[in-house]
Amino acid sequence: MTALAQKSMTAEEFLSWAEARPEKHWELFDGEPQMQQSQTWGHASVKYRIARAFEEAIEAEGLPLSFGIDGIVVKTGPNTAFEPDVVVFAGQMGKADIVTPDPVIVVEVLSPSTQRKDLTVKLAGYFKVPSIEHYVIADWETSELIHYRREGRGIAPPVILREGLLRLDPPGIAIALADVFK
Repeated sequence: MTALAQKSMTAEEFLSWAEARPEKHWELFDGEPQMQQSQTWGHASVKYRIARAFEEAIEAEGLPLSFGIDGIVVKTGPNTAFEPDVVVFAGQMGKADIVTPDPVIVVEVLSPSTQRKDLTVKLAGYFKVPSIEHYVIADWETSELIHYRREGRGIAPPVILREGLLRLDPPGIAIALADVFK
C-alpha cells in the first residue's frame, strides 16, 4: 500500500481521494491506489491517433457514442477503477464527471511499466463490466493492435492486427491501422 493511502479503498472512496490529488493518473487495483507513470511520445501519439480515429468513426456513423482520454475512469468492481488511455461510451458525461457511464470500448496503449497488468488484470477487470464489448491493446513499438471482444458469456481469443481495419461490432465502427501507426 502506498504511503499516501493507509487502508484498502472502495472505488467510491478512491474517486474522491484521487480527484483531490495534485498529481493525476491514479488507478485502483484491489483496493490499492497506484500512480501511473509518465508517457513516452510514442505512447502519447498513438493514444491521440486512436482517439481521433474513434471520433471520426463515431461521427461518420452518426452513433450516440462519446469518447474520452486522460482522466476518465472505468469502475470494474467495488475496489477497482482503471483509467484507460481511450474509452468509448454510450451517452454523455457531465462536465465535472470522471466515471464513464456504459463504456463499450476500452483501449490501453502498452508501456513497459503497465504491460503485465494490461494483459492480465485489466483484461479480466474490463470484461467484468457488462457494457464493455471490446478491449483493445495498442503496442506502439510493434505497430500492432490486440483485440479482445466479448463472446457470449466469455472472451473470444485475441486477434492481432498489423494492418487493415479494426472492426468493432457492436457498435458498428472501424478504424484503420494506417491512421493509428503513422
